[in-house]
Amino acid sequence: MKKRIISAAGGLALLAVVVIFFDTLLVNFLAAGICLLALFEIFKAADLLRFRVLTGVCGVFCVLILFLNTNAIAISFSYLSYLLVVLLFVMLLRDHDKLRVEQVAYSFLMSILLAVSFYCLILLKEQTGPQMGMFYMLLIFGSAWWADSGAYFVGTFLGKHKLCPRISPKKTVEGLIGGIVTAVIGNVLVCLVFQAFCNWVVPWGYIKNAVTISIPAVALVTPFATLLGVLGDLSASVIKRQYGIKDFGNIMPGHGGAMDRFDSVLFISPLFYFIFNILPLISAI
Repeated sequence: MKKRIISAAGGLALLAVVVIFFDTLLVNFLAAGICLLALFEIFKAADLLRFRVLTGVCGVFCVLILFLNTNAIAISFSYLSYLLVVLLFVMLLRDHDKLRVEQVAYSFLMSILLAVSFYCLILLKEQTGPQMGMFYMLLIFGSAWWADSGAYFVGTFLGKHKLCPRISPKKTVEGLIGGIVTAVIGNVLVCLVFQAFCNWVVPWGYIKNAVTISIPAVALVTPFATLLGVLGDLSASVIKRQYGIKDFGNIMPGHGGAMDRFDSVLFISPLFYFIFNILPLISAI
């Protein structure tokens, strides 16, 4: 418990830095760093780091995606994804006696997941501006981390019915429900505080406009985002179980590695990008 609290405090300090410098390229560099660290952990779990060229190509792909021009993303992403596929098959042909096709498929799948998920965060910032992008980022991380905290405490004290005992024995149905409720409450509180703060300090830094937030819409969307986060968490658990590891890393004591901390976020960020394009949750007054 103590380690989890200390690690969470460190994570909040890092989040504070991101909030302060959200309108700079620091966000891109931090996203690239976390993405590469998660990729390293994923490849290490599957014993793929010994294929250095494979690891390097996938890492370069992820970083390039995060620094693409948002106006050319559709074409650039298609070309880079095609090039990645070609290079992966070249490596498969070269190392066919050691490298298996399922390992190549695993490498492609994880590279695409990490690149797309983190780039959705960047896209939200670039297409809505730093103020609105910050709001969506808080909802994305809140949907994952509020739910994780709520599920942990509710599951610890009230959990009786196992959710997926063969995949993640500690997860319970009660924890899932508690996590969803906590995430909804947490995101609604974030909305109220963010709206009040923006309307109070405008203009200040990159906070340029007073805003209005559709809180009922946020409350409606959050449970779906939370369920996607649970899907991401369980998917990561399946990978860890099949490769016989407890955590992807130990960079955050009590929480594991970067992938352990961001596995649920990876599934949530694209959802909020889709929602932004269909039904914006915030607008300037």
